[in-house]
Amino acid sequence: MRVSVRSSLVASAALAVLVAMPTAATATTATSGAATATIETSQDQAQTAGHPTTNLKLTRADILKRSKSWIDERVPYSQSSFHTNQYGRYRQDCSGFVSMSWGLRDSRWTGNLMEVATRISKADLLPGDALFLHQSGGTQHVALFVRWADSAKTQAVVREQYRTGTVASERTWSASRTSRFQAIRYKNVIEGDARTCAVVNENHLRYPKLDQGATGELVKAAQCLLTSAGFNTGADGPSGTFDETTANATKQFQVKVGLPASGSVDSRTWTALLSRGGTPQVQDGSSGDAVVRVQRSLNAAVGAGLNVDGLFGPKTTAAVKQYQSSRGLAADGIVGPNTWKALQAGK
Repeated sequence: MRVSVRSSLVASAALAVLVAMPTAATATTATSGAATATIETSQDQAQTAGHPTTNLKLTRADILKRSKSWIDERVPYSQSSFHTNQYGRYRQDCSGFVSMSWGLRDSRWTGNLMEVATRISKADLLPGDALFLHQSGGTQHVALFVRWADSAKTQAVVREQYRTGTVASERTWSASRTSRFQAIRYKNVIEGDARTCAVVNENHLRYPKLDQGATGELVKAAQCLLTSAGFNTGADGPSGTFDETTANATKQFQVKVGLPASGSVDSRTWTALLSRGGTPQVQDGSSGDAVVRVQRSLNAAVGAGLNVDGLFGPKTTAAVKQYQSSRGLAADGIVGPNTWKALQAGK
């Protein structure tokens, strides 16, 4: 379905985007079984009980549970109305629905949803990921992925806010429709058990080699890093025991990044796991998650013994130079594209 872009984006089949906020306020009630929810419009997206103040970290089970709430409540599609339930208050269009499901602080639209997501291969889609299309001056839509309807993985089962006159629902897309969309993943999705992975410490001064039979907190860290990379280490979250399932997940990750598939988490595998993520240039004075990943991976790669605090200071600069020199890179102390590439390849 094609759409035109004027002062706001007009709704049509398979389209839901951000439009100018309305000025009038109305309220009705939608009830499904024991569930009662308020549908309202307002000049802004006011905070309500249960509405997150920051983008949440959620398991896939959390995401699916949240998405089902709108289906159960039969929330009607609207680009101007907002729906409130126990999960907060969100705009009733496609991107508002995905924003609610992912636990975002704001109702995003297709033009800025990728700020909180990353592109993945369709072959890697898991429940709670999304199918996304944003064409300038054309079709713009996003839907939550639930499962594949066929063994060939060509027909997606999705949950979505679809178009005016419909309510939130679960639908099966045709192969031709599915093929038009890109696969994306929420950056804050927690693989495995949120209650355990969320509290596992992945920051250590040393990362010794782990083989089958190993136990302890470092095994949990490896298991959480592997599951966040998309490899299954067990249905019940990090066990702290390096079993056959963990070894197989390790082998799969090693193959993906081009390392020997030994099944052991050695220094090269640790380095690749710990440095996964975005690759912004960081250097003396930088701070944040990217610096944390640099410090962790240097502790694994060259035994730097850095305090993992996310602050890029003289000690981190010296460790970066040591790593760069030992890998044949320009030893400038700056983590740029070549240094990131080497770290994420486990060199």
